[in-house]
Amino acid sequence: MAAQQHATPAAAEFRRPPAAIAVAPPAQELVVRRLKPADLPAVEAHLLALDPGGRASRFHALLGDDAVRAYVARIDFRRMILVGAFEEESGRLIGLAEAHLDAPEAPLRTEASVSVLASHRGAGVGRLLAGVALDAAASRGARRAEFHYQADNRAVARLVRGLGTPAASAPGFACLALPLGATRPH
Repeated sequence: MAAQQHATPAAAEFRRPPAAIAVAPPAQELVVRRLKPADLPAVEAHLLALDPGGRASRFHALLGDDAVRAYVARIDFRRMILVGAFEEESGRLIGLAEAHLDAPEAPLRTEASVSVLASHRGAGVGRLLAGVALDAAASRGARRAEFHYQADNRAVARLVRGLGTPAASAPGFACLALPLGATRPH
């Protein structure tokens, strides 16, 4: 199945369209778009549906359902960019990228995170979402993105390699600092 970004008013700010990707069965089109406050129930359902490993990877800890709900309740769209991949047919949010801007007035740095349901991992959905979220963060003034992740997280390590930038690592933990804007490799 191919992922595509359907035209929306928010999509106009992206500098480049995301590339088409092949996604594993079930064969279904994906819709990738910026999220808004009305999408918070889908965000909550997505984060709650992550398997234990996916949830631990996303939050760097195994959070319980109440902690996940509290996290979603604190999402501030003035300081965060959320991009989602939805199954076109079912409307289910299967992937989420978040770019947390450093400060609303001068967002020079963004911390990025990505989560994809286990059934859709390994097909490039996370890389696609990260690219769209980072382009949106750059358009809001961010000049550097950081990914912090557990060093044994192979999915994020693949995503980092796909972005073309080596990650610094410490025992058990890794960090990628990626320049954004004109210097970002495409």
